[in-house]
Amino acid sequence: MTIKGILALFHLLLLVSAAIHAKPPANTEELQANAAFARLKSLAGDWESVGPNGEHSRLNYQVISAGTAVMERFTSDALPHKSGSMITVYYIDKGQLVLTHYCIAGNQPHLRATSYDSQTGELDFDFVDGGNIVSGEEGHMHTARIHFIDNDHISSEWQFMQARSPKFTELSQFTRVK
Repeated sequence: MTIKGILALFHLLLLVSAAIHAKPPANTEELQANAAFARLKSLAGDWESVGPNGEHSRLNYQVISAGTAVMERFTSDALPHKSGSMITVYYIDKGQLVLTHYCIAGNQPHLRATSYDSQTGELDFDFVDGGNIVSGEEGHMHTARIHFIDNDHISSEWQFMQARSPKFTELSQFTRVK
């Protein structure tokens, strides 16, 4: 075999080896989930909001578990004092962005991201199932939307369902605390 033949065979073996060991390309949904999750990670820190009745709300975002989850802690003057705060944890599960919301209603709704538009900054979640939600009649957070306005402003909209009907929507505008 000539040097040219050996080099050609070597290149062919390299190409075959690369093809065998290459990861399959991620699907669009997975790429969208990863982009939205990266945007959630960028929220790390403290945020404040003043509601229509002067109530103060606060969000604290922390990237946790070696970067595999984002924890959101929500506190508000409008919450009953005994409730303290609510926690929402965002993470990627099987290529999809999901969240679990630990609610003062005593349940843990599990929502899945249904869309993320990086141009408009809108990230939507819909209810899948949840802890302490047996029939779906129980009051629970059913949908969520985060709007990434810019690096220092976000809005959130959470819809509460009870008896399979919308009961109320919580809409808040938050500003990053510097």
